[in-house]
Amino acid sequence: MRDIQTIGGFSIREARPCERHALLALVARIDTESDFLLREPGERPFWARDLAAFQASGNSTIFVAEAVGNRPADLVGYLSAHGGRFRRNRGAVTLAAGVRRDWNGRGVATALFAAAENWARRTGAHRLELTVAEANGRALSLYERLGFLDEGLMRDVLRVNGAWRSERLMGKAIGAEGVPEWPIPMPGLTVEAPSQARIGRLEIRPALPADAAAYLAYDHAVRSETHFLMRSAAESLPDVAAARRFLAEQRIGDRAATLLAVADGTIAGSLSLWTGAYARTAHEAGLGLAVRRDFWETGVGGRLIDAADLWVRARRLHRLSLWVFGHNGRARRFYAKHGFQEEAVARRHSLIDGRLADQLSMAKLYGAKP
Repeated sequence: MRDIQTIGGFSIREARPCERHALLALVARIDTESDFLLREPGERPFWARDLAAFQASGNSTIFVAEAVGNRPADLVGYLSAHGGRFRRNRGAVTLAAGVRRDWNGRGVATALFAAAENWARRTGAHRLELTVAEANGRALSLYERLGFLDEGLMRDVLRVNGAWRSERLMGKAIGAEGVPEWPIPMPGLTVEAPSQARIGRLEIRPALPADAAAYLAYDHAVRSETHFLMRSAAESLPDVAAARRFLAEQRIGDRAATLLAVADGTIAGSLSLWTGAYARTAHEAGLGLAVRRDFWETGVGGRLIDAADLWVRARRLHRLSLWVFGHNGRARRFYAKHGFQEEAVARRHSLIDGRLADQLSMAKLYGAKP
């Protein structure tokens, strides 16, 4: 049974899977009433395809505000709560909310956030987070009043009405008070010894379905060697067939790519790139990079970053971004050396080996015109 909370003029409850079409109509209406949101009018949220599966994950759901006494149901606001996909970030929940313009100022958003926080505490989440346009003073004031802290600015995240728009990351701790944090390494401190590997021929090329077996072995190995990746070894690709499907998908269209650094026939590192899913984020590429420990300090990472630069410039993108754990001083120095700037800090974001780690947003801008 889903809890229903009735307030003056409206009630708050979790959405029902059978309400998918009504909920999408509400989202579409709200998207036309404000340009502070992620999507352009007509674009659908990522959960639109299968609302039931989204809610079945156990750490994701959607709350709706419904006008009291109206039949059929008259939805006036919503809030999506999306928990992390992996073990390390499962306790971090990203929120996004919208309220119909004719219901603004009546406490709908406040009630939606209260319901979401109560639900998140019951599911064992330890962090709530959201992003908000830097210029959206009304929303900033609301989130501050609800206990969210400003965690930093992310530059040129959206392109709206022909202009770049920066957003602020805001977070709220709701649990795990007694869990210790990973210590932040001192600047310049080298924890790992330089690799003794010697590279002969190094090739940077797109991954092919034929690489599936070698990529599967590499994926398992690299996730076993370090805790600095979001997916652990236990969450690696399960078998060669899954690896082949993944690599085949990377070769469809022009929005994603997986590149391999192959040293003398061995996969030494990999690079994943993907562009934003919506029109307002299509100018940005996300980046994920990993290098086998045997090939640290050999220049493999630098060659992969050079390849990422070429990929971004060829598509005339404006922003290349990534997330790195705060205690990974080596990676932070590496990305800074290659032109990335540290932006927002998601405090106590991920649980790794019994300790909480910050996540840092780092980004590089390429100067493309909006």
